[in-house]
Amino acid sequence: VARQTLYNWLQPFWLQEPTPIRTSFRSEVLIIDGKYVERSAGVLVACTTRKVVSWQFTQRENNATWLAFLSTLQYIPLAIVCDGQRGMLRALAERYPRVIIQRCQFHVIHYCLLRLTKQPETKAAQELRCIVIQISQIKTKQQFSYWLGAYIVWRKTYDLFLKEKTYQENSFTPKGRKKWHYTHGRLHAAHSHLKNALPNLFQYLRYPQIPNTTNFVEGAINSQMQEKLRFHRGLQLTKRRVLIAYFLATKQR
Repeated sequence: VARQTLYNWLQPFWLQEPTPIRTSFRSEVLIIDGKYVERSAGVLVACTTRKVVSWQFTQRENNATWLAFLSTLQYIPLAIVCDGQRGMLRALAERYPRVIIQRCQFHVIHYCLLRLTKQPETKAAQELRCIVIQISQIKTKQQFSYWLGAYIVWRKTYDLFLKEKTYQENSFTPKGRKKWHYTHGRLHAAHSHLKNALPNLFQYLRYPQIPNTTNFVEGAINSQMQEKLRFHRGLQLTKRRVLIAYFLATKQR
């Protein structure tokens, strides 16, 4: 068969973009994540631990787009596992105010270790790095109790150290105040991220059916989606969108 003949046979498929089938996920755990196809195009995906529930293409990942996507879902899940993107969390608080939220431990650990680096210079950063690494090893409430005690001791010990500020010479705000930044900025950023994630970081200890990461989406959806795009690199954005829709449609079965 000639290449052009094969192209003509397959051309109608590029004109038909599959749409999500209404799927029930009542009383199940919902995992949500966003994946950028290119700088100004992405797809928001919701799935259970068994299959894809729904998806929606968007130009950017923010509060408005997440709220619009979540509004298309008709059921209330038992819990939601997510990476904690800021706009996503605001949308979840508005759409599902009483649903249990489990932050993905992998994303929290990755962010903190990225800020702390592999070989921190200060003792405070070295100790916090050990505390962060231990998060993934917590499997019981007793282990969590020990970990939380160590974290509280660390926080009390280095509270003033974290708040140290450095003022910039000959640099002022519009109101005439000296500009400043945290002296230990990377350490402060890592701790702030951990502190903000902490209320939703260990929900799986109370509810064993809740996974503590979004690895199902990352492995079964995002990585395979990226592989499909790599095999078909060079496609126009409209065709990439159709390709992703066909791939996600197969994951709904």
